[in-house]
Parts: sequence; structure tokens; C-alpha cells
Amino acid sequence: MDSKEIISKAKQSFERVLDNEKYSNIIKDDKHLKLLLEMVEGKQCENILDIGTGTGYLAFPLAQMNQSAQVYGIDIAENIVEKNQGRAQTEGISNIKFLSFDGVNYPFEDSTFDLMVTRHAFHHFPQVDDAVEKLSKILKDGGNILIADPMKNENDTSGVIDRFMDIKGDGHVEFYSKTKLEGIFASHGLDVEKQIFTTMTFPFPPKQEYVDLFDSISEEEKRLYQIEKRNGIVWIGNIEVGNTLFVK
Repeated sequence: MDSKEIISKAKQSFERVLDNEKYSNIIKDDKHLKLLLEMVEGKQCENILDIGTGTGYLAFPLAQMNQSAQVYGIDIAENIVEKNQGRAQTEGISNIKFLSFDGVNYPFEDSTFDLMVTRHAFHHFPQVDDAVEKLSKILKDGGNILIADPMKNENDTSGVIDRFMDIKGDGHVEFYSKTKLEGIFASHGLDVEKQIFTTMTFPFPPKQEYVDLFDSISEEEKRLYQIEKRNGIVWIGNIEVGNTLFVK
């Protein structure tokens, strides 16, 4: 898929699910949120960017924690951007602003941000090298980027996890292994400052395509992520989430 098709699929999917309570409960994890906030606590920031902000699950707490900073939340799903902005106005949160963007071009000047974050969105970024280059440009020297995203097992040579994710049709590009992720950022002048690994479990929707793929893969591939089938539903029983703080 080219970038336009990836973004179109992602936009259609997330405009549909971001207001869905069931979906929100699946991706909500207050323990994970607390960890991410602790990883960036104490950073001196004037401007903070949350990429793929969704419901503002990370952006709103960041605004509360950094009341002297301006927080921007951007997303390709225009309806959730409008809803978030309405919430900010209703609650009188003056240091947060939500913007829609096209998924490729970041509407900011170079060296704007002290801190950028993205949670469970990086695997949707099209043309990832180009995306990281653009992020590096709008990040100040000495600034940080926090990437929190499921990671591909280093032994997943067949890309089995991506084959499952592709069935979703939501613009998934790739889960990156630790080695590949760090290599992408290093090539754009960003080094690892801190890295903490967590785990997550999630079910796929009840579709026959997931069951067929489950039945076709090897036991070794299933063990990589503890992939199971329960009552006709395929589950990822354990996937590592890399919470990586890069510094420019």
C-alpha cells in the first residue's frame, strides 16, 4: 500500500472506533499511562506534541502535568479532534490544542518541540524513515521523543504478527523489533535515553480470517506471542511493548 491508501484505511477505521467504548477499554491501561508520564516527568518543556492522540488519553494528563507548557494533540481522525477540543474548552484547559493533520506533513516549524510522544500509533506511520526525519526536524536539539508501541519479537522472521494485524485493514504498516526501531532513530540523530518494556494482551475481532491464519501457522510462531484461540476468538496472549525515550 502507498501512503495515501495506508492513511485512508487508518482514518476510516479510527473515525469509526475511537468513540467506541469497547475499543477504548481495550487500549486503556492506566498503569501504562502512569509509566509513560513518569518517563517524561521533570523534563523542561515549552511545547509538547502527542502524535496520533486519539481521545487525548495521554495528551490531557501531559497538559495537567506541564501547566506552563503548550500541548498539541494531532490525529487524522477529524471527529475525535473536534470532540477533544470541545472537552478542553468545557473543562477550561487552556494549555492544550487539538489539530487534524494528513498523516504525513506536520504543521509545525522546525525546532518547535521539547518533547514528542506517541502511544500505540507508530506502527501506522507510512514511510517511517521519512516520518522520523520530519519529527527530528521539528524537535529541538536536546529534545525527546517517546515511542510506546508493540514490538516485533526478534525471532519473528516470518512477520507472523504483522500478518495478523494486516487482516484488521486499519492501515497497519509494521511492528518494529528493538533492533530495527533503534536503527531507524539512530540514522536520524536520535539515541536511546531510556527504555522500559511492558507487555499487553488483546483479542482480534471474531472473523474467520484470523482463525484461518491461526490454523495455518506453526506452533513455534504461536509461541512467539502466546497466540491462542479461545471460543473461536484469536488472542495475542503476550506481546512486548517498547517504551523508548529517544534524545536528539
